[in-house]
Amino acid sequence: MNYKAAIDADLPIGSGKIESAHRYVIQERLKLAGSWWTVENADNMLALRILRVNNDWQSYWLNLSNEYSSIIKAV
Repeated sequence: MNYKAAIDADLPIGSGKIESAHRYVIQERLKLAGSWWTVENADNMLALRILRVNNDWQSYWLNLSNEYSSIIKAV
């Protein structure tokens, strides 16, 4: 890794932000008391959590709605 280039580009070079995001995005939801997950359901849940954290929630559902509308019109 080119640390100087990363620092010059104002990119994080430590793992602190990643570890913090891991606790907030992944562990907070999947480690609820009494909950258990299959791998498939955990992957789906994490995908939704990531959409929300990245502020892509509304655009995802709008695009999905438009996609289904196109399919229904084609039938």
